[in-house]
Amino acid sequence: MLIRTQRRAEPRSARQDGDFKRLWAGDAVSQLGSQVTLFALPVTAVTALHASADQIGLLQALYTVSFLLVPLPAGVWLENRARRPVLILTSLLGAALVLSVPIANAFGSLGLAHLYAIALLGGAGTVVSDIAKVSLVPQLVGADQLASANSRLNVGLAVGGTAGPGLAGWLTALVGASNALVLDGLSYLWCALMTGRLRHREPPPPAERPARDLPREVRDGLHAVFRTPPVRNIAVHAALNNAGAQLLNVVLVIHLVRDRGYGSAAYGLVLVCGGAGAVLGTLAAPRLIRTFGYGPAMLGTLAVTVNAFWIFPVVDGSRTVVVASFALALGIASAGTGVGGVVSVTVRQLLTPAGIHSRMNASFRMVTYGTIPAGALLGGLLVERIGAQRTLWIVPLVFTTAVLPLWHRTVRSLGKTPAQVEREVLEVKR
Repeated sequence: MLIRTQRRAEPRSARQDGDFKRLWAGDAVSQLGSQVTLFALPVTAVTALHASADQIGLLQALYTVSFLLVPLPAGVWLENRARRPVLILTSLLGAALVLSVPIANAFGSLGLAHLYAIALLGGAGTVVSDIAKVSLVPQLVGADQLASANSRLNVGLAVGGTAGPGLAGWLTALVGASNALVLDGLSYLWCALMTGRLRHREPPPPAERPARDLPREVRDGLHAVFRTPPVRNIAVHAALNNAGAQLLNVVLVIHLVRDRGYGSAAYGLVLVCGGAGAVLGTLAAPRLIRTFGYGPAMLGTLAVTVNAFWIFPVVDGSRTVVVASFALALGIASAGTGVGGVVSVTVRQLLTPAGIHSRMNASFRMVTYGTIPAGALLGGLLVERIGAQRTLWIVPLVFTTAVLPLWHRTVRSLGKTPAQVEREVLEVKR
């Protein structure tokens, strides 16, 4: 099957397109609010309900299990529906879920089962919303502007990840953990409002549609990932990278907070610098793509920035030296991840037919997010058996291994424009 890039007669700039601006404005605020919930929900379980460590672990597991179970059925379901109403509905449901916590707590009826249900349903809603959003973007901007559009969306995600935990901590101290969730509820409502203002209307499905073959539709989504060489190699990279990120998260908090005794403030500072690096990398991605091409921009940046992970196991000295070195290392490494994220989503949108975007994005998400629990588990096992300091030597090896799939010629040769990307892939398929 030849994969052809979808083009528009009159490409529009992501910065000038009103519909994309509305989508981005709603999503950026929602991403910030979601970080508040990810922080405040387990804190609520501990402070208001005196949850044990096992119960907190179950709460986190119920949120992440949707990353494995929901993508494939959600992708098939979304392929035959307009994405805009789905995005509005998931935002409204998200608002109802998180706002129910402070209301229930105010009436003294909040329980762990309530929080478990919110984690499970909220995680599922996040998966559906993300797939719908990524599948809608190519309809709002021209192919030549996809990299710019995806960069702006990823900036919102990175800024939320950077500022969200700090904002959540401040709100939790000011008004309490459960009441801090009101901000996320309002952010969901804002997202629903901005999405509702989109002028773009997707064409309705044909009145007479053939009977659906669900197994075949799922296979088509998986084939779009695994039978498109650049997408397949980027998926392998992302899966390994996500596992490494979770391993690193476990090791960092134990190494800095427990072993070195620097406290949560030092750990938070390192994470903030990592988020700032991700923002800078995401902003730089469109220019790097225009200068070097999709493949060289991704591979070249990651091949350089991945070396920053070697700072973690070798640095030693005073508290200031260690914290500053860790912050610099994570910032540099995260900049590479920011570039890679923009290239990854844009290449997927360009190289797969529009008719299977939802199923393709769902399959990609399932494959690449499925390694997250494994990475966290591996981090815990390694720290318990060999210690955090020794585990830090494994971290750069994992991330370096993740870069290797990008050396494949199908990724290295991806050009600077959508037409060049399509031509390279067609040559590989001959």
